[in-house]
Amino acid sequence: MPPLVAIVANVQTPYRVHLHRRIVREMPEISLASVYTHDQADQPWESAEFAEINPVPFGRGQPVVEQGRAKWARADWAKGGRIMRWARERGVRAMVVGGYNDPTRLRLIGACARAGIPCFVSADSNVHGDLARGWRRAVKSALVRWVVGRATGLMPCGTLGVRYFERYGGDPSRMFFFPYEPDYDLIRDISAERVGAALARHGLESSRRRAVVCARLIGIKRVDLAIDAFAAIAGERPDLDLVVIGDGPMRAGLESRVPAGLRQRVIFTGFIGDQGEISAIYRGSDLLLCPSDYEPWAVVLNEAAAAGLAIVASEVVGAAAELVRDGVNGFTFPVGDLAALTDRLRRATEAAVLPRLREGSGAVLAAWRERGDPVLGLRRALAFAGVLPRSA
Repeated sequence: MPPLVAIVANVQTPYRVHLHRRIVREMPEISLASVYTHDQADQPWESAEFAEINPVPFGRGQPVVEQGRAKWARADWAKGGRIMRWARERGVRAMVVGGYNDPTRLRLIGACARAGIPCFVSADSNVHGDLARGWRRAVKSALVRWVVGRATGLMPCGTLGVRYFERYGGDPSRMFFFPYEPDYDLIRDISAERVGAALARHGLESSRRRAVVCARLIGIKRVDLAIDAFAAIAGERPDLDLVVIGDGPMRAGLESRVPAGLRQRVIFTGFIGDQGEISAIYRGSDLLLCPSDYEPWAVVLNEAAAAGLAIVASEVVGAAAELVRDGVNGFTFPVGDLAALTDRLRRATEAAVLPRLREGSGAVLAAWRERGDPVLGLRRALAFAGVLPRSA
């Protein structure tokens, strides 16, 4: 009977379901259990039942936006015990714990180490977000070193994650890439008819060029920078529009930030929960802007590259280290630097440059998928732990 491997995550999201379905399809040598510790997502994703990934729910009634808060500490610690009992009863051979930011996960990491169950910690931690100082730095250092010391191995999303864990004693030989990724086939297979229909639904003219921001409308995403950079070059790029996909508490302020003369060229779609619809808009656009002050990973860059978009992203975005090559498929810029963002956007949207950058995204993505495939990373991790043959 194939060994049972539990992947512990907070909530079911589209990209997580996609990855777990890939694991079931491409790794018949294991049985998968998809363990969820929360059941209220931070966004109203379209929900569906995916029995093939064997979902195992814990944490009924707990919202993911409150993960790690003190009010849940006692319940989370108890939840870790319940999950561990479930794992022992079912003979779980290995566990992948997503993160280490609540008592549930810390209890699981420690319990697996004591029980001799291989436990890998996956995380989108990124060295650029490691900014704690003073006593917080001391506490964080002790915590992360404790996690690193007890985990069988670490599963960062990319190279910025490797650098992060190396700061806390992580051994690169015990690290295996396990990045977030979208459903690439879905993006590739979107028909021209569906693209046209999606553009029409959102009032987007097929004849125009588009830069897209896809993000929650909160401060750290810096959609304000995107609007200001677009406004600065709009006169030079009369055929270019800006599309903002997403919603959040800053929407009204961002809409009012758009200069009056450009309000027909900056389109706010609101939240879109259908990944196919988002992908269709990408396929009908030209460039993705990701100006965030910090993004541990940012799967929107994977989506954009798969859709053949040029990409302009701040240099602290985790996925940018793998998916943006300056002058090849886009540009990075120093975080928070409006002048630099404006310059990169201007350069990327030059008529002679934009088609070349768009074409470059395919090769950049292909190279990353070859070295950063999460299914390959999981297989290598399980082989390292002896759960699968070393030849895996």
